[in-house]
Amino acid sequence: MRALVMGAELHPRPCTHHADLLRKVAGLCNNANQLAHRANSTGVAGQESVDRMTALAAEVYRNVKEYW
Repeated sequence: MRALVMGAELHPRPCTHHADLLRKVAGLCNNANQLAHRANSTGVAGQESVDRMTALAAEVYRNVKEYW
């Protein structure tokens, strides 16, 4: 077993909340991209879209602050 890991860089397993946090960050990025696309094509972004993205950003911030 030692011969297999000699010279290999080992990393600890991510925390259990890591996958959920990554999913939320990906969702935030997706919403931001959709909002930017809409704003670029129409010249405006709907208030509902802005509010939804702001709420998701706040949730991600709270999770990062709590878990990291």
